[in-house]
Amino acid sequence: MLYARSLKCVECGRTYSLNETVYQCKTCGNLLEVEYDLKTVAEKTGPSNLAERKTYSMWRYSELLPVNVDRAVSLGEGFTPLLRAENLSRLIGARDLRLKLEFNSPTGSFKDRGSSVLISKARDLGATAVAIDSSGNAATSIAAYSAKTSLQCYVFTPSYASLAKLVQAGMSGANVFRVEGTRRDAFEIATRACEEWGWYYCGFQTNPFASDGLKTIVFEVCEQLEWKPPDRMIFPVGTGSGIVGCWTGLRMLRKLGWIEGTSSLVCVQPEGCAPIVKAFKHGSEEIEAVDHPRTIAEGLMIGRPLKGKIVLRALQNTKGLATAASDDEIIEAAKLLAKSEGLFVEPSAATAIAGLQRSIKEGTIDSDERIACVLTGTGLKTVETYESRLQPSSAILPSVDELRKVLKKM
Repeated sequence: MLYARSLKCVECGRTYSLNETVYQCKTCGNLLEVEYDLKTVAEKTGPSNLAERKTYSMWRYSELLPVNVDRAVSLGEGFTPLLRAENLSRLIGARDLRLKLEFNSPTGSFKDRGSSVLISKARDLGATAVAIDSSGNAATSIAAYSAKTSLQCYVFTPSYASLAKLVQAGMSGANVFRVEGTRRDAFEIATRACEEWGWYYCGFQTNPFASDGLKTIVFEVCEQLEWKPPDRMIFPVGTGSGIVGCWTGLRMLRKLGWIEGTSSLVCVQPEGCAPIVKAFKHGSEEIEAVDHPRTIAEGLMIGRPLKGKIVLRALQNTKGLATAASDDEIIEAAKLLAKSEGLFVEPSAATAIAGLQRSIKEGTIDSDERIACVLTGTGLKTVETYESRLQPSSAILPSVDELRKVLKKM
């Protein structure tokens, strides 16, 4: 049974049918969110019911998703591990650090949660083709889910996107177009193309079903912690879909009575593209766009995040904070994570660890807090980014004698 009731504007409150293809409010131009009949959900299900379910994917929370579960386009996304990072905790001075391994998702990133819902809705709405603008992870994810249900997929990506991500999208049959310029340029071409050819737009910046799928991250974290939300949840932020989704999820869980209290949300951005952090630190409600973002964390190079105001609202509502990390800090955080926990993530994901380290050093996060850090994407897609920054520790060896020489110098 479907408990989603409508789409609602986050600002003016105007509602729209779930069967209407709409991305932003037609009255005020603001973003939309999915509304649910939470009263009925609370009467029908709860944590005890979930514990009996054998579905170990995000669709175990089917009552809180806007697609009938038997119509879902799924690759088994969700219910990723929540790892207790004892080694990393000790090194950075945190008492209890948990890592949500979203890079274990089917296409290697947390975007799969949003893509599963987006493509399911696209099919229900009768779409025959979809399009997305993305620096890579969302593109590869939408391409894969489109392939699963035989939808034609068009991807528009900035020219700096990692080759591995472009190849992954192409292997799924997507038509990949590299756009000269920034993510903003790719966004404008993709949205205009959708208007002209009638494609369903799957961009995570404006499609309301993206964040709705991503809210399942916090559902899982709370369930994995026996329905006790962590003190802090830390996200690397580009578009803001992940942190906005989890704020939505926390509010839903509280209304349902499944959790008490909430988590303080932490937004981390790279210094070379940190418009939300800047607004937060200046106490501003307006997001000043970054026209020429520069950072190795390509997935976070969103100079004009359309969900920026909602992110600020989430931080204020949860007594959260926003911080930035330099490219050097991001690289060092990625190395530390790999060396201490054996986890290889892309720079965008490592940004969350870098922000956590800085916050603990500055005293804005207490080392005694229980912290959950979302690791959004695998490092296997960004090998070339790391390659030029790593000193080789081995050489081509013709013999064991040469190995002895090398080892003596190490």
